[in-house]
Amino acid sequence: MNSISETIFRIVFGVLWVINFGLRLYFQRKVKGVGKYVVTNEKREKFFFLLFALAYILLPLYFITHWIDFAHVPMPIWLRWTGAAATCAGIGLFGWTHQVLGKNWTAIPALSENHELVTSGPYRYIRHPMYTTFFIVGFGFLFLSANWLIGAIYIGTLLLMYAVRVSAEEKMMLDRFRDAYRQYMKTTGRLLPRIKK
Repeated sequence: MNSISETIFRIVFGVLWVINFGLRLYFQRKVKGVGKYVVTNEKREKFFFLLFALAYILLPLYFITHWIDFAHVPMPIWLRWTGAAATCAGIGLFGWTHQVLGKNWTAIPALSENHELVTSGPYRYIRHPMYTTFFIVGFGFLFLSANWLIGAIYIGTLLLMYAVRVSAEEKMMLDRFRDAYRQYMKTTGRLLPRIKK
C-alpha cells in the first residue's frame, strides 16, 4: 500500500463523506416540522434508520484512523478513482432527488397530510432513486477505500434495510395513491429505469 496515494484516497474519501453528510443534514433541516400521519411499523423503521445512520457514521474510521487497515484489498488505481467518480455521481443524484422531493421527504417511510406523488426529476424513471443513490455511493466508497469492511458495514446494512423496507413503502404508496401509483409502477423501475420494449 503506497502511503502517499493512500493518503490522497483517504482525503478524497473524507471530503466526499463530509459533502454527502452535509447535504443530508441540509435537506433534513428543510423538512423539519412537516406533520406526518402515516408511518408503517414505526419501531422497525426507526431501528433501520438508526442502524443505517450508525453504519454511515462508522465510515470515517477509514479516513481518520488506521484501525481498519487490516481490511485493505489491493485494487488498481483506476478502480479506486472510478469509485471516487461513482461517489460524486451518487452525491449528485442524492441532491437532485432531495431537491425534487422537497417537503415530501421523510427519514423513515411516512406520509404527510399534504403528501404528493412525485413523478418528476429522477422519479420520472425510478420509483426509489434515494436507494439508488445509497447503492452508488456505497459501492463508490467501497472501491475508493479499497477496504472490504467499509463495504460490509455500509452495503450490508443497506441491503438489509432495502429488503425489509421497500415493499412496505410501495404498499403505503398504493394505499394512499391507489390507481395513480399502480399506473406509475408500470412505467418505472424500482432502482433502475425500466427498459422499454
